[in-house]
Amino acid sequence: MNKASASPRLRVPRLLLLALSALATQLCMAAPEFARQRHLSPDGIRVVSANIRFLDKEVPGNEWEKRKELARDVLLAQDADLICFQEFRGEHLEFLKPSFPDYETAGFVDGPGKRKANTIFFSKKRFQKIEEGGFWLSDKPGSYRSKFPESGSVRHVTTLTLKDTLTGKKLLVWNTHLDHAHQPGRDKQAGVITSFIKKTPDALPLLLTGDFNCGAGTKAIRDIKENGMTDSYQSVHGPGEPGRTYHNFLGEKYGKPHPKIDFVFCNKLLKPVAAAIIRDSRDGHYPSDHYFVSAELAYGE
Repeated sequence: MNKASASPRLRVPRLLLLALSALATQLCMAAPEFARQRHLSPDGIRVVSANIRFLDKEVPGNEWEKRKELARDVLLAQDADLICFQEFRGEHLEFLKPSFPDYETAGFVDGPGKRKANTIFFSKKRFQKIEEGGFWLSDKPGSYRSKFPESGSVRHVTTLTLKDTLTGKKLLVWNTHLDHAHQPGRDKQAGVITSFIKKTPDALPLLLTGDFNCGAGTKAIRDIKENGMTDSYQSVHGPGEPGRTYHNFLGEKYGKPHPKIDFVFCNKLLKPVAAAIIRDSRDGHYPSDHYFVSAELAYGE
């Protein structure tokens, strides 16, 4: 070949090569550690129920300061329209809220300083708040911090009424945390929830999330299901027991038998199209002593 007719050799400046290499490194580092979830249905509502764990130091090495970035990253990956928290405190809100600028919060006043417990994050892009409130899980649901004698602690339900700007529909979101110590107390608390379900207009989609501290075989969960609520996980995966959601920060190393106790329920106006137990971890550490759970709910007929 005539040297004069050969194509000139492309020369890339060294500085440009270094810049491209640095960019490639940054892109690799920016790759998501946890797979980002996507909506499966055009009008699907992605919901996460997350017992975030109190701020106490009962389990050394798993204090909030040591797991807050992990909790944030796992939650961001869910691409949720609604995140329903339990054991949520001001320090959780202070850290997480800046990472969720497109979300508003709702809760029910429970405790000193008008603390809002069982807090719900909801997407401002998807929803408009109509009303927030709640009721106590006792024989006097309107009485501040009332409880059943069979319950070891005061518990409540946060209620949130939203307008779905995508569909124009109203949506009811309830988030709760049943008693941690006594099944008779949980059974009575579930009875209060079912009494409110019965008062809910049949035309309104309703979802109920939370840490129920008991499995599908208990009276509490049976009563909720018998009063028109569907367990999203069982609807998608079948009736078998999927295994624990509480794991004491040990993940699959937690040896004690324990059923799934965290749930996303919905009434007949919502249809579960996906459901998962979120077992994400980092270097053997977990965002909470519970696995978070998720579901995607589409509107039914």
